[in-house]
Amino acid sequence: MSVIAAKDHKDHVQVDEKVASSSTSGSSQSPMSEIYIDPKAEARLVRKLDLCVLPVVTLGYWLMFLDRANIGNARAAGLVEDLNLHTYDFNIGTSLYYIVYLTCDIAGGLLVKRYGFFLVPVSVVAFGLVTLVQAWMKDRAGFFVARVFLGVSESLLMPGISYLLTRFYRRHELTLRYGCFMLVAAGLAGAFGGLIAAGLLSVGRIGSVEGWRNIFLVEGILTMGLGIILIFIFPDDPERSKLLTEEERELAIKRILVDQPQVTETREKMDPRLIKRGILNINTIGAIWIYSCSNVTVQGLGVFLPSILRLNYPDATSVRIQLLTVPVYAVAMVFALVISYLCVRFRIHWWAAVMAGCMAIVGYGIWTGTSALDKEVRYAACFINMSSGFVTGPVAVGWGAANASPDTIRAMVGAVITGFAGIGAIAGLWAYTATTASSGYRPGNIFNVAMGTSCVVVAIALMLYQKRENKRRDQGLRDYRLEKGGIDKLGNLHPSYRYIH
Repeated sequence: MSVIAAKDHKDHVQVDEKVASSSTSGSSQSPMSEIYIDPKAEARLVRKLDLCVLPVVTLGYWLMFLDRANIGNARAAGLVEDLNLHTYDFNIGTSLYYIVYLTCDIAGGLLVKRYGFFLVPVSVVAFGLVTLVQAWMKDRAGFFVARVFLGVSESLLMPGISYLLTRFYRRHELTLRYGCFMLVAAGLAGAFGGLIAAGLLSVGRIGSVEGWRNIFLVEGILTMGLGIILIFIFPDDPERSKLLTEEERELAIKRILVDQPQVTETREKMDPRLIKRGILNINTIGAIWIYSCSNVTVQGLGVFLPSILRLNYPDATSVRIQLLTVPVYAVAMVFALVISYLCVRFRIHWWAAVMAGCMAIVGYGIWTGTSALDKEVRYAACFINMSSGFVTGPVAVGWGAANASPDTIRAMVGAVITGFAGIGAIAGLWAYTATTASSGYRPGNIFNVAMGTSCVVVAIALMLYQKRENKRRDQGLRDYRLEKGGIDKLGNLHPSYRYIH
């Protein structure tokens, strides 16, 4: 779907009303909508960005997801017994990671905006080192400390990548790009994580470590090595990027300006009022809740899927359990990528979130309503549940980022959504405890049904709000905002700005 159109057969383009919308009923139209953009040059630039930027950020996110989720593979291979963890120690340790990550995430986003995107690959090297050190954990104290440091070191990556994409891509392009890097990375990490774990468990001793410790040893070294490479190839801001020619840099900047009404610079100075708006607005809060629903599923299953499959197949070897997780991630990745594309093609974020919520209701309902004898039915439900969680994540982040402006708010939104959605991850971890394993984790399954229901309700409510607000702006009921000062900082509050839903 094209987002620019020829005007009176002249070399002029204007922004599609569904993207940045023209003004109505007395609203002053943004001069940015009259910026000349050559459609062919723009298409070439977007292709170049997709080839040069997306693979790099996908690699970084893949490494983070791999190092975050490998704890589940290690647990299935005997980590709990070897570290002598008590009943809730594993849940406490994994929760510590998300608590620290949530606490540091917003600060991480601000640091990246202030000091630059080089901090992102530096964080990859840092959490690779933490992963490596986990190969020599001896007890519960070491386990807790390792999870804390992993949360700190990873807190720069997702906010940094989210902000980076908003610097290169236009509003309507974001969801598919979030989907590409989040889903491909998470899917490959889940699938290959199981394959890698299965292989490493079969190797035997590597130096002074063996068993589940091999997972942390090899994946830590891999992460650090690739992180060092990323330091040299990670993309910079489009204003300074060496990936682009001078003409491409100018075009990249124009593309961002077109999407923001009454803005004459792509990066304003950080303003506490804009930071507050980035956190406390209905679009961000709605996206946080929707992403939290995703995190309950993805993070809960990411850590406990091998343990859940162990209940299904109690006689299976550890290697077979790891291999059974592979198709679950692969199918979820492909399915969610298709939905992300449809979101961009038809601009139906709310519909995708509603569908994902309904899938969670069905999938976890199957787990709740069946017995351990229904092995294949329960295994099939794993595909539904993981696919549901994979859909909701990029849709929520993309929906929030697509409706964020100006630049400071765009930098904040990715950090806020991914950070506070960590609450959902914590809830997902505590939904599955050792004490409920005998019931097939029934309380956790019921909780996920409830979260799926709430996802449906919030998505519909947010869509109705955005439609109502767009209609009010069409009627000129927000034109009074132009009478006040600071028009260049109105961003998504500008009368000519239209929400994408």
